[in-house]
Amino acid sequence: MLQTLPLVLYIIMIELTIGSVSVLVFLDWRNEVKRGFLVSYAFIYLALAGLTYLFQQNFATGELLNTYRSLDHSWTGWQTLPLLLFFVLLIPYTLFLLLDKKAGVDGKVEHEKAEDEAQKEGKPAPRRSILRGLRLLSGVATVIAGLVTLLVLGMIFRPLAGSIAGGAFTVAGFYAAAFALGGVMTAMWLGHWYLVTPALSERPLLFSTSVVLLAIIAQIIFLPLTGPTTSHANQASSNQPAVVASTPTPAPTQSPSSQVKPAGQPVITPLDTGAINWLRILVSFVLPLILGGLSWKLVRDRSFQSATGMLYLVVVLTLAGEIMARGLFLMGL
Repeated sequence: MLQTLPLVLYIIMIELTIGSVSVLVFLDWRNEVKRGFLVSYAFIYLALAGLTYLFQQNFATGELLNTYRSLDHSWTGWQTLPLLLFFVLLIPYTLFLLLDKKAGVDGKVEHEKAEDEAQKEGKPAPRRSILRGLRLLSGVATVIAGLVTLLVLGMIFRPLAGSIAGGAFTVAGFYAAAFALGGVMTAMWLGHWYLVTPALSERPLLFSTSVVLLAIIAQIIFLPLTGPTTSHANQASSNQPAVVASTPTPAPTQSPSSQVKPAGQPVITPLDTGAINWLRILVSFVLPLILGGLSWKLVRDRSFQSATGMLYLVVVLTLAGEIMARGLFLMGL
């Protein structure tokens, strides 16, 4: 498990970063949140993307991944380029967002007022800001690079599913997990923003929460279609009879603390993989779906403080559940 811990963290970081940036760009496209929120979290996600790239360069390079025989080595060399492109394209998006003083819902309101005045005076409608066009163009390119990164990541780990159909749903599961993690993280941050701007429309928070709920439902659908929870390699090795080395009876003078466990002796764990899998289902799907539904209802009722508290819990649960899920998935490496 300790050997696969860097891979688990790497997958979580990629899913969280790409999902968060994608939801942020969608919110920017909808033009319903404050410019301050967009600028603040664009810089935060830019730092997170840079950290993810550095982590990949140190702990998940193609050479390191090729040491795992169960992975698809034909895809391991393609992961660096889209991830680097994702990080590089996020830089101009953040800069354009910083330069555009009319970004966000306030700029939208000003533009609509200018359109109404121009219509009353019989003048041509004012044009959209060039910076907005450049920002959204770079934002869409960033999201596309992120989606390609998830595709490459899924293709690398696809053989662990053990079947072609399961591999396809495994790749789709990476997308669902990314939008579940990134969506709930952005929704939680957005909930804090409502505490200082309570007059803001509830539509962007409803949108973010809906993305999370849909992603969790997609994960539930993909779960039985991907095959065994643990990797196929681990399942194959578990079907072989275990070889337990016989140990001589220790001499009467030998203390119990000096006994050495044979190399092939099975290790008894507090919980087996089946119990951990059921715990993962509870933590990843059942509780987040219930709490996320309550958050959605609270947002509809404009009870933003209570909804944000619920989203806090969903963030913790989805992160913990995804860590358990990826730990089980990579157990056979």
